[in-house]
Amino acid sequence: IHQEYGVLSQEVATELSQAKVEGRRIICVGTTAVRLVEAVAQTSSPIDIPSFEGWVSLFIVPGYQFRMVDALITNFHLPRSTLLMLVTTLAGRDFQMEGMTAVESAEVGFYKMQAMAQLGKNEDALALIDQLETLDTSSVYKGLALTYRDIINENAEGALSSLKALREQAPQNKDVLQQLGKLALATGDKALAMDAFGDYVEGNPTDATSKFAYITLLIEAGKTEDADPMVTELLNNNPQHPLLNQYKGIIEANAGNYEKAMSFLETAMRNGNNNPAIRLLGGYVAYQMQDFAAANEYLSEVAPALPADHPALRMLADSLLQMGQGEDASQILNRVEVDGEAGASLFSKAGYQLLRQGNVVDAKAMIEKSGTMSETAEDLARLGVLQLSVNDIDGLVNLEAAAKMAPESVVTQRTLITAYMTTNKLDKAKAASLEWAEKEPDNHTPHLFLAEIAFKQGDKEGALAEIEKAKALNPGTTEIDLVQARLLLSESDVPAAVAVLNDILKKEPGNVQARDVLYTVAVQTNEADAAAVAQGVYDQLQKTPDDLNLRLLAGRIAFANNEDDRVMSLLAPVQATVKTPKLYWNLKGQTLIRQNDVKGAAAHYDAWLKLYPQDKTAVLGMLLLLDAQQQYQQGLNLTNSFLAKQPDSQVKLLKAHFLAMTRQPKPAKAILDDMPENVKALPFVRSIYARVAILEGKSADAVKDAMTAYDANPNSQNALLVVAAYETSGQAPKVNPFIDSHLEAHPADIRIAMLKAERLIGSDKEGAKSVYAGILEQMPENFVVLNNLAYLYYEDGELNKAMELARKAVGLQPKNADSVDTLAQILIQQDKYEESLSLYESVVNDQPVADIVYLNYVQLLLDMGKKEVARRKMRNQEFTTTDGQKRAERIRVRYSL
Repeated sequence: IHQEYGVLSQEVATELSQAKVEGRRIICVGTTAVRLVEAVAQTSSPIDIPSFEGWVSLFIVPGYQFRMVDALITNFHLPRSTLLMLVTTLAGRDFQMEGMTAVESAEVGFYKMQAMAQLGKNEDALALIDQLETLDTSSVYKGLALTYRDIINENAEGALSSLKALREQAPQNKDVLQQLGKLALATGDKALAMDAFGDYVEGNPTDATSKFAYITLLIEAGKTEDADPMVTELLNNNPQHPLLNQYKGIIEANAGNYEKAMSFLETAMRNGNNNPAIRLLGGYVAYQMQDFAAANEYLSEVAPALPADHPALRMLADSLLQMGQGEDASQILNRVEVDGEAGASLFSKAGYQLLRQGNVVDAKAMIEKSGTMSETAEDLARLGVLQLSVNDIDGLVNLEAAAKMAPESVVTQRTLITAYMTTNKLDKAKAASLEWAEKEPDNHTPHLFLAEIAFKQGDKEGALAEIEKAKALNPGTTEIDLVQARLLLSESDVPAAVAVLNDILKKEPGNVQARDVLYTVAVQTNEADAAAVAQGVYDQLQKTPDDLNLRLLAGRIAFANNEDDRVMSLLAPVQATVKTPKLYWNLKGQTLIRQNDVKGAAAHYDAWLKLYPQDKTAVLGMLLLLDAQQQYQQGLNLTNSFLAKQPDSQVKLLKAHFLAMTRQPKPAKAILDDMPENVKALPFVRSIYARVAILEGKSADAVKDAMTAYDANPNSQNALLVVAAYETSGQAPKVNPFIDSHLEAHPADIRIAMLKAERLIGSDKEGAKSVYAGILEQMPENFVVLNNLAYLYYEDGELNKAMELARKAVGLQPKNADSVDTLAQILIQQDKYEESLSLYESVVNDQPVADIVYLNYVQLLLDMGKKEVARRKMRNQEFTTTDGQKRAERIRVRYSL
């Protein structure tokens, strides 16, 4: 039965429902109207049918009970058609009407019986089958009716056998083919179902439902080329159909047309088809297109439900690795079942990415898994390099095995010799290089290795001889010239090295390595002009602005020359991604810190850590910022997360520091006590010991350690530590002289100057004012100093000076309740009550404030005659300090609140 598209407006639906309520007849014009109205009525009450727009596939056959339609006006219809069946059903024709032949009775009876069975009226259907069995005919429809007895009685094997026999009797009968296809599909015989539906669709090309079933079978069987014409035809009629778009996506993916496939799959998903199969297919297509972000998006949604050996998990893990998300990839790989070469490659790649991110713990686990699967030369070479990266000497063994298996591999030979040299196995490196040179007499590379080996062994003449051999084999190669320059520099023959480097740059002005080495030589010696070399780098960058390595070299040079603005300008065009060199991240972070741009530096290091959460340099930079901002708990959290994945003594010491700063002396001391003696003697470690001693009440022990740390690094933090040690050890008289001597040596130390001013307030207010004024000369926008000095002037009645400073403080932090309180109190003294009230209400209504600020606000309300408002404000506020509670009670009593 074909599908038809229909629209039933709300207006017509309401009129039809009202007609049913009033008992009037509903007469449809045309069979399409009948199918539409009846289809809508199937899912609702006949007296309240809804509006509808969409496809209708209702098959009306004898036995169907009409819910809405009472009569039909229609034209003539073809014999043996489904529409004639609809008309017959409405007219109420009996299968044994007078004048019908036995063959005709069998066909009509079959349709009536089939309708009963489809409506669940099995007893009526079986009774009708018994009647049809008495007909004197060998009609295929009698046979079909008898087959239904087995179907109803769940004898699928018997029904299939009968249907196969009927197909031989009537090979092209659509009802036989359709019933055989459905039953074969229900019993899992997809090959038979596909064969039957194929013949049926060929003879009945307009039956969309059966065509869909046939297309599904073809696609499941991988016969997408056979399905393609039918899918294309149906899509032309309904281009937004979600299932058809999914099928077309599968077809295009099988043909390797991944971009087209993704377009169809996206259309399917936009139209509501979001089943796991299409997400899986979308992930596969995105992966083939190397759109790893999209692959990750699609596959992550279905991954939890996939078995461990499903290839989609490997695609997801590889996508995550390609995006630099090694830790997430390792979580997927921990549940993946894969072995052989594919497994070795995947786990090695994960190990490499995790190492790149600094996650040594998980990297070792991935490397270990790769080791159990690595068998080919390529796998063993890759494994060997990774093992050496985590100081596993087995890496050399695997590299040697790889070299034996693939002696022709230049990459493996080079890697093995480099590994020998790195581990100081020079004799083995020399032997391998000589063997390589003998096998490939025209290759200059082994001679470069032999030159470096000879030099390391102290054979300068031998090194130069090997370089000459390399030059003879490959004259004019800058790689050889660079090796020669480095060897000359190692021999302190700087003029000769500079000449070689300049020759390289004449041939290749864009050679970054040569410019880098030349600048280093220029800075360290007088054999080259550092400024001229730097300018040469900047000039070359103007010609090749897309050369990232040259740009980073220029940034390094500018940073070394303290040209921070130039550094930031040079780095501005660089796109910060997972593939951006580490040098960019470090240069920018250090420059921001040096510019005292704390906010910018914090954002930069945060972005770096999101890409590489285990990068030690990024972690150290962020810890420095957190310490400077006194965010000690965040610093402790960061050290914990880093150490969980990468053991590191330096970060462990910083953890001890943050433990001490968060008042946790016992675990801090445990870390310090576990360190070697030479580490314990470091001034930074002594500062931690001093802080631990203060926390443990052993302040006398703290003074010596604090002074050791201060003498080595007389910064604000260590100066404050000395002050705390003196005060807690009963040596308070030493504090002020120490502060004075510190400020004399370090007059720009704002933090200690502020400490001095605070200590003077109680004993020498004028001295405190003077110190604060000096701080403002250095830092005119120091908010705390502005507010404190304003309050001191206010207390002394110098209201004009107080007003100027207080307004500036509020301008810097308009929502700071303390500065608002200072300014408001000054305004009250000048009888500016309304402005003062406005200031108070800008903070007390939006945030919790200190008791003293809130009570000053209430007092102002009372002074302005707003007693009821004050009463309401007092009821709504809970005071937390003892002084605040006492003052609040006094106000309640005094004003009868």
